[in-house]
Amino acid sequence: MDDYSIFIGRQPIFDRPGNIYAYELLYRNSEENFFPDINPEQATISLLVNTFLSVGIDQVTSGVRSFINFSGELLAQDLFMSLDPNQVVIEILEDVEITPALLHRLRMFKEAGFTLALDDFILQDQYLMYSQLFELVDIVKVDFMLTNVVQKNRIATFLRKYPKLILLAEKVETEADYQLALRSGYHLFQGYFFAKPEIIKSADIPSNTLVHLQIIDYFRKDTQSIDQLCDLIMRDVSISYKLLRFINSLAFDIPRQISSIKQAIMLIGLNGTKKWLQVLMLHDLGVEQQDGRVKVLVELSLRRARACEQLAKYKRKSNKDEYFLTGMFSLIDAVMRRKWEDVLPLLSLSDVIIDTLNGKETEMSSYLQLVKAVECFDWETVERLSAELSIPKKVLSEIYLQAMRWSHGIEEELS
Repeated sequence: MDDYSIFIGRQPIFDRPGNIYAYELLYRNSEENFFPDINPEQATISLLVNTFLSVGIDQVTSGVRSFINFSGELLAQDLFMSLDPNQVVIEILEDVEITPALLHRLRMFKEAGFTLALDDFILQDQYLMYSQLFELVDIVKVDFMLTNVVQKNRIATFLRKYPKLILLAEKVETEADYQLALRSGYHLFQGYFFAKPEIIKSADIPSNTLVHLQIIDYFRKDTQSIDQLCDLIMRDVSISYKLLRFINSLAFDIPRQISSIKQAIMLIGLNGTKKWLQVLMLHDLGVEQQDGRVKVLVELSLRRARACEQLAKYKRKSNKDEYFLTGMFSLIDAVMRRKWEDVLPLLSLSDVIIDTLNGKETEMSSYLQLVKAVECFDWETVERLSAELSIPKKVLSEIYLQAMRWSHGIEEELS
């Protein structure tokens, strides 16, 4: 298995006419189609990072909603309020304790527009004690394998008091199960009778542990600025990529308009960016980075980004941030092991960056070619392009050496 592969399981949920109503998204850590031994909080965090920040919810669900499991601990976290309620159904795990505090949180989610579902519903004393729960919940999932006929009948009798509830039959394995669910008034259906969960596999980008620690330290500071956070994010290709995927996934109506990391942060908002970075820190810290090939490509991407930015700064270009992003994402096809035409639509980059990365001639093309020529020791091309761009070779050498140091995490800003 690739050290930087990520996996997402999804199983369709159908309505009575047979249309896909939603997908339940399932945490997976390999192509083996079963839930691994991991605590539910970490599973959901990893699933959210992989879905929203790596692959993109738009690629995973093709526009329909997704059911995602939440434990009681995660329901208490404000940072998940930034999910899009039009994309996510919050599925409350069956072992979550119903308390007044939880009901208060669920009201907040409801007021924010979320659809709430109870997973693996069976009659418990706590449901009888807190009947107001059923004024908040929209969907009740009943496990057709777990419950026998008597239990199903008791559940049906209890839920008749709440006619607005949508009933979902899960783990429907046979035609007989399906027909029983139809006769019993169920509205939605999920199970092996319709489709087994399928695995979506994608490549991930290794993160920089040092940068993550610096971001955590940034969160501890009393005074925080966008510029400080921007500087940290620009040191990590993985975080930068996921920030742009986040914008594209949540449909901010700004396709291909991002020209800098700072602009991306401002569009999401400093607080929103910080919330998702906290999720990312929980997911990524402690993950071993073993794939030497990917680590080399990521370091080279950072070096290109810094070199292109400093060349643009030397030439007094007003859009040096676009030069930085052009260098940073110039190897993203190799890092992700995907074709350019598959990767670039996933990122909300400005048109000039997209054109440059696609090989079209732009104002930035010669600068990127010059940096590539230095990497390859192609001195003939270096001579030609440095002369065309009026960049002295001494300046070029200083800029490239500084970019190498910066990509290793040793910051020596040019004045």
